[in-house]
Amino acid sequence: MEVRKSNVISMEERRAHSSNEGTVPKARKHHFDFALFIVLMLICAFGMVMLFSASYYYAQSKFGSGFYYVRKQLIFFAIGLAGLLVLSHIKYSIYEKLWLPAYLALIVLLTLTLLIGKSANNAQRWLEIGGFQLQPAELAKFVLVIVAARLMTVKKNKMGNLLTGVLPLLIYMIIPCVLIILQPNLSMVIIAGATTFIMLYLGGAKVWHLLLLAVVGGIAVYVLIKIAGYRSSRLEMFFDPWADANGDGYQVVQSLYAFGNGGLFGQGINYSRQKLLFLPYRESDFILSIIGEELGFVGCFALLAAYMFLIWRGIRIAMRCRDRFGSLTAAGITCVLAIQVLVNVAVVTGSVPATGQTLPFISSGGTSMIVFMAAMGILLNISRYTEVKAENEQQEQ
Repeated sequence: MEVRKSNVISMEERRAHSSNEGTVPKARKHHFDFALFIVLMLICAFGMVMLFSASYYYAQSKFGSGFYYVRKQLIFFAIGLAGLLVLSHIKYSIYEKLWLPAYLALIVLLTLTLLIGKSANNAQRWLEIGGFQLQPAELAKFVLVIVAARLMTVKKNKMGNLLTGVLPLLIYMIIPCVLIILQPNLSMVIIAGATTFIMLYLGGAKVWHLLLLAVVGGIAVYVLIKIAGYRSSRLEMFFDPWADANGDGYQVVQSLYAFGNGGLFGQGINYSRQKLLFLPYRESDFILSIIGEELGFVGCFALLAAYMFLIWRGIRIAMRCRDRFGSLTAAGITCVLAIQVLVNVAVVTGSVPATGQTLPFISSGGTSMIVFMAAMGILLNISRYTEVKAENEQQEQ
């Protein structure tokens, strides 16, 4: 009996046909991951509802309009959605060619942020551009993903060598990270570093090289915490926030009160007490606390399950992508999303020292919304060029 050959390219065939750039024979284009898109839209819609509930009282008291934050977020969402749809139709391979201009533009933006950026809360992280506040560090996470994917594609046969494979990539990573630390914004650097670490593992770096990097990175973070008084204070409050419940531990304590009030099923939408000016940043970094108070454990679990679905689809796209650059880019985008969600959840539950990171697609914040939506557009485009089951391809012929 003659066995019909599958149309799906085997791993051996990929290696045989791969060039030095890590390319493979063209994949047949198909529809993007519709399930990922639908769940993403549901998360965004849910975020709008919860942002309105969390911010209404504060916005009304400060700006005279309870719709202040929601109105702005709808504009950012519309821009982000437009960007997502456009990028989902632009072949992802273009970023492999534009990685260096994107990297240099990022360096310029980060430098301008330090020179002429807007200061707030003892940090200089924003650029005023036409009335819009841009936070270049948010963009940095995804630009560095593309840079890392490109370098690991070009150096795919050298990734097992610390000096010729891993070190050159780290040099590209360190320069923008230093500029971000100077803002200061250590938590953003930690997310970028963790993403790079995972990508290095996926890209073929040796385990003992990664362990060495983990030790060096851990020491660097410890030193950066110790030399900055406010970071040391946050670390102390992490171990016992009730020791200064009305001072440095106030935010975490109020967040834990919100989760405690919510219980299993919550107080109901719009019935949070902590949003009545007790919990700071209830519309942005600590919005999950309000969700926990109003919708309880069940509401938080449902939201995290939706995030897990996005992460699973991202991993699935990365595993099915036909070339190295696309696979690593998809993995990197998924890692940024997963790590940022994990950091936000850990902060609001007091599991790690307090730091300012948004909850993607939920928290108020223009740059975060637009950049994450654009990244999802790139991920959706990569999903158009993934492998499909052989029988489905045969039916199309």
